Amino acid sequence: MKKQLRLALGKAHLWLGLALGLYFLLMGVTGSLLVFGREVDQWHEADVHRVRPGRTQVPVARILAAYRKRYPHAKVGYVSYPRTPDSTFNIRQSMTGWQQRYTYFNPYTGQIVGERTRAGTFYGFLCYLHFYLAMGQVGWTVNGYGAILLTLLMVSGGWIWWPKARTQWRVRLGLRRNRGTKVLVHDLHNVLGIYPLAFLLMFAVTAIVFAFKEPSEKLVFALTGVTQDRPVKVASVGKPLPLDLLVASADRAVDGRVQRVNLPKKVGDPVVVRKEWDTWNQTRDRAEVSVDPSTGKILRVDDSRRWPIGRKVIQWAVPIHFGLIGGLATRIIWVALGLAPVVLALTGALQWWYKRSARAAARSSRAQAATATAAEAQIQSS
Repeated sequence: MKKQLRLALGKAHLWLGLALGLYFLLMGVTGSLLVFGREVDQWHEADVHRVRPGRTQVPVARILAAYRKRYPHAKVGYVSYPRTPDSTFNIRQSMTGWQQRYTYFNPYTGQIVGERTRAGTFYGFLCYLHFYLAMGQVGWTVNGYGAILLTLLMVSGGWIWWPKARTQWRVRLGLRRNRGTKVLVHDLHNVLGIYPLAFLLMFAVTAIVFAFKEPSEKLVFALTGVTQDRPVKVASVGKPLPLDLLVASADRAVDGRVQRVNLPKKVGDPVVVRKEWDTWNQTRDRAEVSVDPSTGKILRVDDSRRWPIGRKVIQWAVPIHFGLIGGLATRIIWVALGLAPVVLALTGALQWWYKRSARAAARSSRAQAATATAAEAQIQSS
């Protein structure tokens, strides 16, 4: 029974691997490149990311007014504040897809310094390819199912790899040199499939969380006893106060620096001001302050530093997936780990080709032998 199960898993692993080979390659290459993608963008697109620091930054309302003058019918997704004195304001258009526009402003003059689309930058293009498969929201969902299939592929691979006897452990965990190319390819597939298996599973599981966030939250919250927060709504709707007054009100509500302002999408929604700390890049800790647009009243302060473990688990998905949790050393390791799927896909395809070629050669040999036997029998009969 175990032998039959092992053979069935082997066939399933083979055909699933061949079917997902190109997908595995794409995820590995783009994932590795994304680890330092932001830094590449800031270097290559320095004209929109860097300005000469001035004395005083202009009010965010002036930035928003300049944007609306340029694009009177465009909907604003959010306004990002400069992280450093020499960086820029950034307004993201609310539309989705590869044409989503980012407009950059000099924080000291309020002038537009440049624009980019989502797919118009190195990092943005890689994100759109890695997370959306260049297919928009459909690709985002397809990616989630792809991550589920990759999880099954890796689990089945681990099952197949598991040695039957103690004497096989050394062979399974190492590379047999001087045994020919086919043996080396086989061993390389085994080694790169088992050593980073826990990390590759982690990449796949966090990708599933990204693609299916709501079901993932419901599952984790149910397991940890966390209650889902209700959306914040404005009790009464009146004339909105100046945006800078609302931001200042939110700024006083909690420590940290203002990093983003989300404007109301519809009547009854609050203005949401996001504040961050220096540890944001490693932890994704932030505080989201919901403000009543017409009164400036603080409706909620959602500080991730005080979240229960269930919400923390979902929050950690991003820094874990991108290797941000341990600084530069971890990110370098993540680049190497991201290339493991590339080698696995190639060595898996090679093993299939070797077996296919061997079977074809065996069939040809049998056919030749049968032809020779038939010819000999015909000669003898004549």
